[in-house]
Formats: sequence, structure tokens, C-alpha cells
Amino acid sequence: MGNPSWWTLNRCYSHVYRLGLQPVKAGEHKRLCLLSDLHWDNAHARLDLLKEVLDEALEQDIPVFLFGDVFCVMQGKYDPRSSQDALRPEHRGGEYLDKVIDTAIEWFMPYRDVIAFVSPGNHEAAIRKRHETDLISRFVGGLRAAGGRCIQGSYWGFIQIIPESCRQKNKFSKKLIHYSHGHGGGGEITRGMIDHSRTRSHYLADVYISGHIHRRNSEENVFATVTNKGHLVYRQQLFLRSSCWKDEMRDEWHSGLKGRGPRPIGGWWLELQFKKRATAHSYEIEKMVPVLM
Repeated sequence: MGNPSWWTLNRCYSHVYRLGLQPVKAGEHKRLCLLSDLHWDNAHARLDLLKEVLDEALEQDIPVFLFGDVFCVMQGKYDPRSSQDALRPEHRGGEYLDKVIDTAIEWFMPYRDVIAFVSPGNHEAAIRKRHETDLISRFVGGLRAAGGRCIQGSYWGFIQIIPESCRQKNKFSKKLIHYSHGHGGGGEITRGMIDHSRTRSHYLADVYISGHIHRRNSEENVFATVTNKGHLVYRQQLFLRSSCWKDEMRDEWHSGLKGRGPRPIGGWWLELQFKKRATAHSYEIEKMVPVLM
């Protein structure tokens, strides 16, 4: 496919990354692909559904963001959740972690031009603690060695969305995404929704995205503020939870030992809608719309 033509991603500072968008037109829509909890190496992962999403992202040159638990890696030594039923045949026979990384790089290789960002989750953090190997670093390094442009991110952070102009005088709006893999257990009643309130009390952003609890939900908030020129304006906030990509009911740890029910599969498309500003040749992000996968 070649290099992405309308977006670039760079690390600015610790926990801060900048997504630059090339010139757009009024009424134009662009999408981002927000995923988490792939658990790619689990035998019960729905790789068929994941492939459909990644194929669409590749076809439309949509940047893909992976916010933790790309890998399951629970079937090794010292993990009480390990089960041979969840171990894929190609990962058997020793050198477990090495085989997972090697096969993952091979499987994701066709999407190396659109995988923009990969950050760790609690599963990768546990492997790093117990086995002293950074799976995300090895995965990103393998894709970059083959020409990929993905960036390794921290467990939590910010992504600035900055539409750029081919004319230096143009001004564009900026949007800010706060991401985190997530934490906690996601109770049956609150289903993680209460975490949105906690997050907004600590971090200020336009979009909040997390995963971890294998729930998928969204909430929209609108608040009033005042510009530097004293104009009253309304700002949109989105709170998104991305779910997993494996069939939990086939997992004895989840359904049997923990007594939990099925979970939704999928993440979010985040659609950016642009409008023309009063200033000539200037456009801004008018609205951000979450779209179910």
C-alpha cells in the first residue's frame, strides 16, 4: 500500500503523542481505529472478525491504535490461569513467548502500514515482571524492521490530533485523546461506567478510551466554556470503552471458575467530521462520532 498519505504519528514527550492530519475538505470524514484486548494468541480469539476490521483499515488507510493486551500469554509457567485448551498448536513445544512473538509479527505483517500505535496492558506487564521480556517492544520492533511505522506507547497517555495545513497561515482545531489500558474489574452493575467519572476528574481531554474489563460502552458529555475572546462555546467529550476479541464463554477461567457471562467483541471507529471556519482556507474538526464495529 505504501506509506500512509494523510496521517503521521510522532512521540512528543513522555506520555504524549501527536497525530498529524494532512489537509482536509469541509464535509470530509476521516476515521481512526481504536482497539484493545485482542488476546491475539488465545485459541479462542476471533481472528476472523479482527481480520475483517484490519482489512477495512488497510483498504481505507485508517490508523490503528492498540491499547493494551495485544497478547494473552497466560499459558506459560507460573500463571495460575494457564490452560492447554487455550494454547494454539503453533505455540506448543517450548519457547512459548518467542513463538507467540514470531507468529504475531508474521500475522500482522500485512497491516504494518496502518498499525500506528501499540501500548501495553496488564498481560504484557505481567510477562515483563515475571519473565523480564518486553513483548510490546519486540512486537513493534519486528514490524518496524519490516518497514512499519508503528510507535510503542506507554500504559497511559495522551494523543493530540492536529489537522495540518499546506498553507502556513491556516489555523486548525486540535483535539485530545486520553488513553489507558484500564484497571479494576468492571462490576456487573456499573460495567465500568463509573470509571469515566473518575477519569475526567484526573485528566482533561476530548475523548477518553480504555479497555481491560472486556466491556464495550460509550457516553457523551457536553460542557460550556469561554474562549480567549470571551465567546461562549460548547465542547464535546466522549467516553469510550473498548471490548475484547475472544470468545469468553469458551474460556474455563472466565465462565467456569469466575462464573462470568459472555462479553461483546469489538472496538470503535472514531469518525472525525470537518467543517470550514469563518477564516478562508481554514477547517476544523466539527464533531467526533463513535461508530460500533
